Amino acid sequence: MPSMTIAKRLTVSALCCGLIWQPLQAEEERRARGRSGLSDLSHEMSTCAAYFSLLASIVQNSAGDDKKTAAAERIKLTGQAMLTQAINIAKYIGTDGNLPMQWVQVRLKEMVETINNDPPNSLRIMHTKYGQPCDELLINAPQRFLDLRQDYGD
Repeated sequence: MPSMTIAKRLTVSALCCGLIWQPLQAEEERRARGRSGLSDLSHEMSTCAAYFSLLASIVQNSAGDDKKTAAAERIKLTGQAMLTQAINIAKYIGTDGNLPMQWVQVRLKEMVETINNDPPNSLRIMHTKYGQPCDELLINAPQRFLDLRQDYGD
């Protein structure tokens, strides 16, 4: 009879541990998804920082008036803000803060190659591949960050 009692207690203990383990595992999976999402957001912001930097340079170097200079400055500041946020997110999740700058360099190289490979169509390609998604990211990034931060946890 005592062996039945021990078996019952072990079974109850195992069930309790299983019930505790499931929420812990689910919480860890949610945190991992949040971290991955934040890393992706940082990467996207780095890409957009590269795009806005290149666009600002193109606008600045095009022949024109003070309006183009002012537009180039606004575009440049937008890119700098994106890079700052990408770095902040990387640091927040414990990633090297220099990683976003490395992503910017890689993307800038890709963008310049795209422009050089097809100059007549490069504006359309760049706008479709980078401009539209970056414009959307400017609008959606704050809410995405808040949602992902909630998953990642404070």
